[in-house]
Amino acid sequence: MIRSCQRLRWLLKENKHRQSDKIGVLLEDMSDEPKLSMNEHDEPVSGNAQMPVGVAVVLTLLGYIGCTKVDELNANFAGNVHAPFGSPVEVASLAPSEEQLIIMRGKALYAKNCMACHQSDGGGSGNVNPPLANSPYVLENPERLSAILIKGLGGPIEVLGTTYNGAMPAWENTLSEVQIAEVLTFIRQEWGNSASRITAEEVSKVSAKIQEQGQSQPWTEPELSEAFPSE
Repeated sequence: MIRSCQRLRWLLKENKHRQSDKIGVLLEDMSDEPKLSMNEHDEPVSGNAQMPVGVAVVLTLLGYIGCTKVDELNANFAGNVHAPFGSPVEVASLAPSEEQLIIMRGKALYAKNCMACHQSDGGGSGNVNPPLANSPYVLENPERLSAILIKGLGGPIEVLGTTYNGAMPAWENTLSEVQIAEVLTFIRQEWGNSASRITAEEVSKVSAKIQEQGQSQPWTEPELSEAFPSE
């Protein structure tokens, strides 16, 4: 009985030592600091890296050469890009002249505003709208022709031996003086007509003269001939 009690005490004591050892190992593991690896790199640091001087010089030189070449070729105008033209001078020589541009704009204005009455060939229509081709009213006094477009024309009018009795509307509030000059220049040089150009300045002078005369309604043929006789 005594031996059994002694053995029990020994077992309890041994178990107590074992539990203490386990707790000690656990606390030791928890207290150990993490070990740093010698292979780890430093944290990246922000900063400014400078371009090598040689690279900067080369880039600047290339930019200068490129700009010079563009200026020389007129915005990269090269024959292998804009064939068949070989140079800006050649292209400029093919551009329409100022006179041709005026005729082109006058033709467009005629097609939009006049063709319905006077036809594409300038031959007029019936006994209402007189012809413009070879007409004295077109080829003679340019002031008289300008006055017709500015204020219009009504009543009978004789052109090339035929009497026409139509109504020509006034265009002073529809077309500018520049546009009137352009369309008149077109009809004076179309369909075999050959007369001088009419300028916007000339149209402006005629308009001022009409205002001085006090003409407010479309012309009749006698009024027109009195104010602007044929040459």
